[in-house]
Amino acid sequence: MSNVCSALPVFTGMALPLDASHAASAPMCRAPRAMRSQAWTGPAQCLHAVPLPATAEPDVSFLFRMCLAPKQGLGPQSYARAAMALGVDVAVIRAVAEVETSGKAFDNEGRPRILFERRYFHRLTQGRFDHTHPDISNALRGGYGTFSSQYPKLEKAYRLAPTAALQSASWGRFQIMGKNFHAAGFPSVQWFVLALSRSEANHLEAFARFVKSDEAMLDALRNRRWSSFASRYNGVGYRDNDYDGKLERAYRRLSATH
Repeated sequence: MSNVCSALPVFTGMALPLDASHAASAPMCRAPRAMRSQAWTGPAQCLHAVPLPATAEPDVSFLFRMCLAPKQGLGPQSYARAAMALGVDVAVIRAVAEVETSGKAFDNEGRPRILFERRYFHRLTQGRFDHTHPDISNALRGGYGTFSSQYPKLEKAYRLAPTAALQSASWGRFQIMGKNFHAAGFPSVQWFVLALSRSEANHLEAFARFVKSDEAMLDALRNRRWSSFASRYNGVGYRDNDYDGKLERAYRRLSATH
């Protein structure tokens, strides 16, 4: 599919609604003419803006029907500012980014990379979809599936319980769980997702705010106590994937080259 997406407005700082004039002039995105008689299950070919009233929660279902053109990339100055804010070496932040997503913030459609966690969806919906949708709601860990299956799983969950679905995925370059939207500095998970859909700089800002919200996690990162940081950032199962070991090895390599 050719990419004719127009770039979203660059989103920086706290998530704020589009103003009324922007909302009024922003064109709605539609499927290409040839697709309009078909079921529209994948991203389409345009996204100029998400028109919203100033007081509304954003409707982030555009993730399932539009391709995006976010502002991608993080320069040395962005890393340096985040490192200064956290009191860590730049290599520390780069190590987390590398281990979480190999440094890739978006998928091929321009959407934030995600991992859908069926266990979180089970918890957030009190297990009421376990019997009818065990692939996306399950008390057991795992069942992640392929990279390409993540957004279809999210969409399936979103149709059942939108907010719980968004909170049940980890998002972006630093794979912050949607349920941690408030700690990352956003008033709702919808604003969190919208921000991460607009620019990679927002991924870094959200990461810095999230880490600073937890003094123990921040202290562990500053002192490079990788297992302590991993347990708070990645959860109690971090040892299953050698998460702390990967962080330490990545940091050593990156600190030697930067």
